[in-house]
Amino acid sequence: MWCLLAAVVMLGGCSATNVITSVDALLRPPRLTDDQNDIYDALAAYLSGKEMHLVYPQQGNYLSAFIQQDLDGDQLDEAVVFYQLTASTSAAPINMAVMDHQGGRWTVISDIQLDGSGVEDFSVVHGEGKPMMAVGLSYAGESGSSLLQVFRLYGKELRLVFSRTYLAKTIGDLTGDGKNEILLVYPHENNEGMQSVQAGLFVCTDRDNGNEDFVQAVSCSVNPEITRYQQLNTVISVQDSRDTRVHVYLDGYRGSAMLTEEILLVTKNGISSLENLTWSDAGDWTGESYPQRFMLNAMDINQDGWYEIPGQRPLPGYEAEDTDIVYLTTWYRHFGRRYIPVYSAYINSLLSYQFIFPDEWEGNVTAYRGPYGNEITFSVWDENKPMEDTALMSLRAVNISSWRSGKVSPEYEYLGSRGQIVFLARVIDTTSRYAVSMEDIRERFMDMR
Repeated sequence: MWCLLAAVVMLGGCSATNVITSVDALLRPPRLTDDQNDIYDALAAYLSGKEMHLVYPQQGNYLSAFIQQDLDGDQLDEAVVFYQLTASTSAAPINMAVMDHQGGRWTVISDIQLDGSGVEDFSVVHGEGKPMMAVGLSYAGESGSSLLQVFRLYGKELRLVFSRTYLAKTIGDLTGDGKNEILLVYPHENNEGMQSVQAGLFVCTDRDNGNEDFVQAVSCSVNPEITRYQQLNTVISVQDSRDTRVHVYLDGYRGSAMLTEEILLVTKNGISSLENLTWSDAGDWTGESYPQRFMLNAMDINQDGWYEIPGQRPLPGYEAEDTDIVYLTTWYRHFGRRYIPVYSAYINSLLSYQFIFPDEWEGNVTAYRGPYGNEITFSVWDENKPMEDTALMSLRAVNISSWRSGKVSPEYEYLGSRGQIVFLARVIDTTSRYAVSMEDIRERFMDMR
């Protein structure tokens, strides 16, 4: 048991006390507040004692089975609860109950069955009138798509406003008009039956009968070779009452490699346009091809307000067919359909740190793992010598107890720590033209969390 706990501590970067607490939490239901207990009891009474269990959104801002928000514009919170009846002999569908606090107690005012096998996320959407509820659902659709359903309360009736399958999505004020729009990446079939992938902006509009709906305002093509999306992020570069620009970064897999598409949404004087800056389906693409990598998302790595896009290549001495490759990652800014390198670094994705390469290292310095676990050693590349003979420096991660007990060789110096993980470095060669000092190492080592 101790070995397992130690492994969790090393990988999770948290204290032993926190790990034990987390494990205990997994073995018992989450503790409810008094208000949540009242909501739960009211739902149980509504179900007349039928066996049920709560369903929790898997991601997003609302991770509780009990979501309390003002959903009808009366300045008082309603409650949304996701649950499954567990007495069913087959896979039980997911229900969404909306509850109101009336006469000092909670009451179910609407209860509907959702078209999905799991709740991915929940959002409150603000349009022309009362708030709406957007529910992302796991869905056995084509191409592994999910399902977005948007509901609104009309009195005590919960109505479906919008429903669409999607591969990736974001919801927010994307046009600068103070209302929420929905941007979806979704599978598309044209009138001739041709399959493609589209990105579309859906805006809220009033119907003649006073009801609201979301209609597609603009769209653009997305690379159909991307089979699975990992994440979608947005960066607003300009936003005022007349001009809003939103850069959308789509991380996805094409085969086993990851890549990032950038889509630009521009809204001027209330008119929007959507353009794919990294791919075209017209066969006239003149920009540079994607940088590709493995298991690494685009991120604002240097905290400059823009997302940098990673590209990876094997360090010298490694071939593409090798099984234990050490990669060099170059971070790029995508600008004018070109990828401008920011810097290159060795990245340890498991431990979430990076070491920025000096410029003169690129093409001349490689790295190998060992001899200890969680250690990487950098050496001058010479095809006629073993890497161990030209070693420059090492980075190592150890458990804090090993560091405090003195079990680690004194040639390793302290870089920093995160929870129960201590990061160390040692300088091996001080005479090489590629040698770095401990001060240089400290400046180039970066915790990515």
